[in-house]
Amino acid sequence: MVPPRSERLRAVVLAWIVNAVLAAAIGTAWLSGIPAWGSARSVLFVPAALLSSTAMLAIGPAVFVALIAVLVPSARILGFAQALVWALFQLYVYADTRIWRLFRYHFNGMVWNVMTTPGSEDAIDLGPKTWAFAAAIGCLVFVAIWFVWTRWLVPAASTRLAAGGAILVFVVVVLEKGLYAWADLTRDRGITSLSRAFPLYQRLTIQTMAERVFHVRLEQRAKVQLGGDGLLLRYPIAPPAIRPGGPRPNILVFVIDSLRADMLAPATMPRATAFAEHARRFEDHLSGGNATRFGIFSLLYGIHGTYWMPVLEDHAPPVLLTTLGALGYDLRVLSTSSLSFPEFRSTAFVAIEDEVEDHFPFPSKEQRDAHIAVRFDEWLGERDAAQRKDPFFCFAFADAPHGTYAWPKDETVFRPYVERVDFLEMAGSPTPERIDQVFNSYRNAVHFDDAVFGRMLEALERRHLLDDTIVVVTGDHGEEFFEHGYFGHTSNFTPEQTHVPLVIGGPAIPPGVETRPTCHVDLAPTLLELLGADPASRTSWTQGENLLAPPEHRDRVIAGWEEVALRLPDRILLVPLEGSRGFVEDHDYGWKRIEPDGKSGPAVMKLAAECRRFLR
Repeated sequence: MVPPRSERLRAVVLAWIVNAVLAAAIGTAWLSGIPAWGSARSVLFVPAALLSSTAMLAIGPAVFVALIAVLVPSARILGFAQALVWALFQLYVYADTRIWRLFRYHFNGMVWNVMTTPGSEDAIDLGPKTWAFAAAIGCLVFVAIWFVWTRWLVPAASTRLAAGGAILVFVVVVLEKGLYAWADLTRDRGITSLSRAFPLYQRLTIQTMAERVFHVRLEQRAKVQLGGDGLLLRYPIAPPAIRPGGPRPNILVFVIDSLRADMLAPATMPRATAFAEHARRFEDHLSGGNATRFGIFSLLYGIHGTYWMPVLEDHAPPVLLTTLGALGYDLRVLSTSSLSFPEFRSTAFVAIEDEVEDHFPFPSKEQRDAHIAVRFDEWLGERDAAQRKDPFFCFAFADAPHGTYAWPKDETVFRPYVERVDFLEMAGSPTPERIDQVFNSYRNAVHFDDAVFGRMLEALERRHLLDDTIVVVTGDHGEEFFEHGYFGHTSNFTPEQTHVPLVIGGPAIPPGVETRPTCHVDLAPTLLELLGADPASRTSWTQGENLLAPPEHRDRVIAGWEEVALRLPDRILLVPLEGSRGFVEDHDYGWKRIEPDGKSGPAVMKLAAECRRFLR
């Protein structure tokens, strides 16, 4: 007898619930080795998140089987399909728990590439026993699901049971997402850090809604209690030891949003170019990301942007700033844009929130950028009035060349330009003339922020501080104007979006031009080693090199939202961070797909190790 379609679908729903519970049982391996749950909310969150995550993962297989149930009336064929699909699903869950136990991240394109690329056998040798064991597990699950399907699921497929089970799972999902959203808003890292254990975890955040609808001031939240062990993060493995009595220069880091490398020229950045004539200019320098959060993150932390999420969940401050604070530096952050999003108040500046100024009382972006130099000058004056002799560190972030390209129109240098960027037009087929006009708007904004940088140099020189200050000027990422078919940033990892200028001048910085490959992760170790940090311990807290002695050749890591790029001497490897995003792709520098050469295995294996180094 062929069961009716409604009965078959109810049985599919029950099979989804049963397999979600079974996957949750297998997934308890994700919880091994993590610290004890420290609060009543985390005790409630963990089992809810475990079932919620496996239920969400199982939706894809369930939908596939539901289509078969609709199209195929045969109970036998449907039973076979159920058993096969769910056996493969449970095998995936089991494999992911093994990967998690080994590497502390989940199955992704990088894992697949390491497993399948020629040349990776020396690092990961699965061997016939492993494959035989996996096949045995798959067969066992297949038989078990076939038995349960034929003996219980179809006969028990009542509307009440299926609906009740689905409602129960829905309640668990809502409870778990609500707990995470509240924990994220209140900075309860006892919960947010635990979410890392679950694959493809969908984080629900309400910060933007809380700020806009309920007028919650995120910067006025309770301060994060630093210290203690996180779930995953082991950063630093050991902090740098600074030689007592070493040099203690002032440090100014000026970052211009969306600043691509070719802007460092007399026409667009006359003040920075003049400064570079007596400083050190880095010609082959890459940001650590194609977006602000990863560029700034790599610059201040000295580790790859792949660590953004565990750092955010643990609210771990960068070693650079904690070390400078311990050395007695006066720390200050001046920013045009709010540092609540991206979440730099919960990451890079979490330990110094009281020293962050990111709400200047001006309506336009160019006015706020101009005020950075004014506020910097005032702050130096306040230090003079207080007769402070301690060194300072100031991080300044200007925003004019980002997105809308803002500058005072009476300071226009490049014409013709557009008054306002029409993003709908740019998403279509803009003419070359229009692209040139938008590019001129961008260059005007860069020129304006270069003037802001010049006024900050003048403030230092006026107080006779310039010779005692290490000055850094760079960008958080680049900006593309359809050189490779894209506009803006975050869309690819071409030089236009990732190659940024870097100029460093000041005491102990030899002037000249550096042509060896460098990256944002190199700044933090360079600064601390100038202060006396031991280079021998560098790998215990950073993944960067010293900018004053970079290696001749290296692979560089550039992070994005859902993938990471590995810049090799002849190509760019695009490595997805989640398995659902596909596999590793090879691109040339113009972002055209090229055939894999079969030699990238060692590079991807090294990347996998680097993504694991600072995790427990």
